[in-house]
Amino acid sequence: MTGPPAHPGHSVHTPLAPTARVGDAGRVILLRATDLGPLAFARAVREGALVPVADGAARPPDVPDSPGLRALAAAPRVPGWSVLSGSAALWVHGWRDRPPPTWHAVGPRGQQRPRRCLVALHSGVTAAVPDRIGPLRVAPPARACVDALRWEPPRPALAAVLAALRDGRLTADELRAAFASDSRLGDGYPRLASLVDAVTAASRP
Repeated sequence: MTGPPAHPGHSVHTPLAPTARVGDAGRVILLRATDLGPLAFARAVREGALVPVADGAARPPDVPDSPGLRALAAAPRVPGWSVLSGSAALWVHGWRDRPPPTWHAVGPRGQQRPRRCLVALHSGVTAAVPDRIGPLRVAPPARACVDALRWEPPRPALAAVLAALRDGRLTADELRAAFASDSRLGDGYPRLASLVDAVTAASRP
């Protein structure tokens, strides 16, 4: 992920708020808009003193982008009992440059939706197979690809999965194995099956 170049000698001087993330040796690795105030945060991003990670979260220019940093940025948005999936999970894993506009997460059936929740919540098998990156429960990439095809607009979802297949990050067997855990009686199964078939066929040389 790229961002505007840092101005020489420019740094962010602010008392650390509780949401600021501090790494080894007390080094600040992630700041949120609430740490600086929205106007100061926007100015720091505009001037290159901070590099955007996700909405309302940014890193100092000398802190490298990573799945761990993206997980820190994403975690407050995702209910702790749920598993981030779809294209947002692929972004956390480093398979996308930017987060998608809509995030999807999967949790136990019947779980109460939090007030002001910023992700679309679903139930399903993804809730039982999470990876953990830092504070965030996130779907493994193959499972995230299946959920992207299931819930997201077909064109960007197909493009993201096809890119992963063509560059070798994902194999057709891995995608089909992840899809195999879905019930044939589930809503939208025929559509999802057709998308999995289409993307695996398109990935063949």
